[in-house]
Amino acid sequence: MANNHYNVNFIAHITPKTEHYQDCINAIQEILPATRAEVGCLRFELYENENRTQLTLVERFVDQAAFDFHHQQAYTKQVFTLYQGWLAKAVDIIAIKPL
Repeated sequence: MANNHYNVNFIAHITPKTEHYQDCINAIQEILPATRAEVGCLRFELYENENRTQLTLVERFVDQAAFDFHHQQAYTKQVFTLYQGWLAKAVDIIAIKPL
């Protein structure tokens, strides 16, 4: 595993429209294996809040290039295309780093 100093970490908050909540879960779960198999992916986990209104992806990649590679993949682009009709608001991606 790469040195944590160079890892890039992200929290992505995804807010689906109520009627597309399960669609979003299904779409993300479909890309989990492929994403986790990417050479630069160290962590890619999906969570939901208690009232089932928001999904959260916790992501760690070896570097920014690996994160960018993930977003260039056809399966990732497909999910973002689906999001256009499914989300109540744009995905909020926050870069985080350990202190």
